[in-house]
Amino acid sequence: MSTHDVLAYAVAQEAVRRVARADPAWAVLNPSSYVTTSRAWPVPDFVIVDGAGVTLAAEFKPPRQSKREYLTGLGQASAYTRDFDYGLLIVPTVADDGYLIARHIIDVLGQPHFAQTPLGVIEYDPATLSPANPSFIEAKVFVPRASRPTAAAILDASFYAKWREMGPQEMSLLLSYSYDEMRAPTSATGTIRDRAFNFLWNDIQAGSVSHWGGGIRNYAAGLRTGVAKNYRNFLFHIGWTDGIGALTQEGLSAMHVASLYGPGTEPFLDCIASAVLGSGKHLVLFHAISDYQDGLRTVPGEQLWLDGLEDYLENRGLLKRNPARQGVISARQFLKAEKQLWRQLRLIKPRGARAFHPSRGFIFDWERITDLVQR
Repeated sequence: MSTHDVLAYAVAQEAVRRVARADPAWAVLNPSSYVTTSRAWPVPDFVIVDGAGVTLAAEFKPPRQSKREYLTGLGQASAYTRDFDYGLLIVPTVADDGYLIARHIIDVLGQPHFAQTPLGVIEYDPATLSPANPSFIEAKVFVPRASRPTAAAILDASFYAKWREMGPQEMSLLLSYSYDEMRAPTSATGTIRDRAFNFLWNDIQAGSVSHWGGGIRNYAAGLRTGVAKNYRNFLFHIGWTDGIGALTQEGLSAMHVASLYGPGTEPFLDCIASAVLGSGKHLVLFHAISDYQDGLRTVPGEQLWLDGLEDYLENRGLLKRNPARQGVISARQFLKAEKQLWRQLRLIKPRGARAFHPSRGFIFDWERITDLVQR
C-alpha cells in the first residue's frame, strides 16, 4: 500500500542518505541532516534540516498527474524559498499524457532570470518509484543562497504527531469550544486555542470529563501548562486546527461527527485514526517500523528492540540526532504514549495489555489501516 506521504518520505530518506555521504548535488546541506515537517503556512510535504539549521522544503508530486499539477508544484516549491533556505520540487519524468514534464520544468528554470533561484529539482521514474525503491536523479542542483530567509518557518520537533493522554471526549470538547470561540469570542485577548482550552480545563477541574478508559479525568493544577501544550498541539498536528486554534475544514468535519454520533463512537474514533495516519504522518512511521523489524534476523526483548528502532530511525534521518545519546541506553520509553494511542484506535494488534509481541515486534492491523486510508 502506497500513499502520497509514504512515497514522499521514502524519497526524503534517500535524499538524507545522499546528504550524509556528501554527494556533490547536496552540497548546500552538511552531512548531519534529518527530516521533519512544518505545519504552519506554507505547508511543504517534508523539510530537511542540517546541523547548522539550513532548511530545505520539498514539494512531492505523485505519478500520473496532469501537466498543470506539476507546474503548480513548481510554483509551490518556489514559494517555499521565502520561509526556507531552499525549495525542492520532486516530479516524475513524464506527466499522465506522456509529456516530458521534468525536462519542461528544467528548461523553464534554465532561463537567465531564474539563474540564482535557490530551487532544486529531482525527477523519478513513475514506473518504478516505490517505498522500497525511492531512486531519483538530481535534475537541477541547488544554487548556494547568499542570505538566509528573513522570517524562517517554524519547524516541528518530529515529523509525526506526538500524543499524550488526550481522549476522544476531550478532543470533542476542545473542538467544540474552539468553534464557539471562532464564532463568538468570549474575550478580545488570547488566541482561540488558549480561550478554548480554558473552558476544557475548567470542565476537567470540575470532574465532568472522562479519560479514554472511562474514568474521571484528574489533573493537578500544576500540570496545566504541560497539558495545554500537549492537547492543543495534538489537534494542530493532526490537521484539525490551525496555529491559533481555529478549526480547519477537517476539524469542522470531525466536530460534526462527534456531535452527531458521540465522541466515544466508532465513527469518531475512525475520524481520529484517519487524521493520525494522514496529517499526523503515523502511516509513514508504521512503514519505517515495519522496515526495521522485517530486516531483523531475530527480534530481541522489547527494550532492546525499542532502542534499536530509535537508532534505526535516527540513521534513516527520521529523528533528529542527539549527540549526547550516542552509545547510551535510553532511560525513557520510546513511543510509550503512541503505543497506547495505536491500541485505542485498533491500529495495532495487542498481546493482552501490551503492544509488543515477543519474536515479532509490533503487529499492525493493515486491513483496518488500508480501509481508513482508502476512505
